[in-house]
Amino acid sequence: MEHVPGAPNGDVERMADDVADSLAEAASTDSNATSGDVQAELENLRRDIAALTQTLASFGSGKIREAGQTSQEYIESARDTLVTIEEDVEAYVRAKPFQSLAMAAGVGYVLALLSRR
Repeated sequence: MEHVPGAPNGDVERMADDVADSLAEAASTDSNATSGDVQAELENLRRDIAALTQTLASFGSGKIREAGQTSQEYIESARDTLVTIEEDVEAYVRAKPFQSLAMAAGVGYVLALLSRR
């Protein structure tokens, strides 16, 4: 059985093994098995599959939640960085207004030259 990364305590592997064991038991019963025995095995199999499905669903939703939290952290970090840059630029413009104006004019001139091409 292949290992599912991040699966909680091997629950997925254990449940898959249980399903495989149930299938093996159902296959190994002789042809004279009663209808009740087959029905009981099928019911056990249904329960095992339902439990496995539920475990996989909770595993998937946990990963989605984790990815959402990570992306939110990156957004907040980027926002903080942009606020810091804005504050630094504003402080520089207030400290050196004429240099800032000359730099802005130079950047504008270069962008105008590039846009003509």
